[in-house]
Amino acid sequence: MSEGARLGGAIAETDAVAPEHHRIGLARIFAAFFWLGVTSFGGNTAAWLYHRMVQRRHWITDAQFLAGVALGRIMPGSGGVNLTVQVGQRLRGSAGAVAAVFGLLSGPLVIVVALAAAYARGGWSPAVHAILDGVAAAAIGLTFATGLKLLPRGAARLGPLAVALATVLCVGILRWPMLPVVLCLAPVSIGLALVQRRSA
Repeated sequence: MSEGARLGGAIAETDAVAPEHHRIGLARIFAAFFWLGVTSFGGNTAAWLYHRMVQRRHWITDAQFLAGVALGRIMPGSGGVNLTVQVGQRLRGSAGAVAAVFGLLSGPLVIVVALAAAYARGGWSPAVHAILDGVAAAAIGLTFATGLKLLPRGAARLGPLAVALATVLCVGILRWPMLPVVLCLAPVSIGLALVQRRSA
């Protein structure tokens, strides 16, 4: 086997498995998620988490992120918090999960309480509303960019893309209830994924 083939295989294997060559400290986990919490304006924690933890820090892989998102969506509670628990658990076990969740929520809690107190005193100005609308629009764009990046490449992209578009059409445009739509489309998506894995 050539040196290039061996190197390519090593790169592929490294990309498929989460980096475990060192244990990430609890302080680093807390600091990373604290910064994520106080800077992830506009909602959708998953999109911001992907950008910070997968693309920039490389703490988890795309596959691990997608698995966490899927599990977080079907579990009760906030999907972003559920995903945070899973990432923290993967990095440092139960202690990592606690550090990640506490870091994610502590900063925004203080900010929201302070803003609520300010709103109770003087209310929002039109300028503040405009700023929040602009931040929300940017967050929506980040969400779409994250979804497109995580879709499979090539012909395998058509199935997941069709399911995603069907979900947007049913829930976002036709205003159908989310739960029945998910219950109908989830088996289709799972079936397509199983077929693609068998044919790969």
